[in-house]
Amino acid sequence: MTDGERLVWASSYALAHARLGDAVAAVHAATLAIMELREASLRRTDSGVHTISQVDERDFIDEIVSAP
Repeated sequence: MTDGERLVWASSYALAHARLGDAVAAVHAATLAIMELREASLRRTDSGVHTISQVDERDFIDEIVSAP
């Protein structure tokens, strides 16, 4: 698991646990988030280009900077 995946897992777990109050359900939600993240990195467009390479990280800079 990469550092980024750990951050996504921890954030997803915390949000799910706060909403559901159930640790098992929160683990399940966080695991699904990581699985979706990994699948997204493998998706390709119709032209064969990786979908994830079409993302401009600069669009997310505000979210990255404001992360607690």
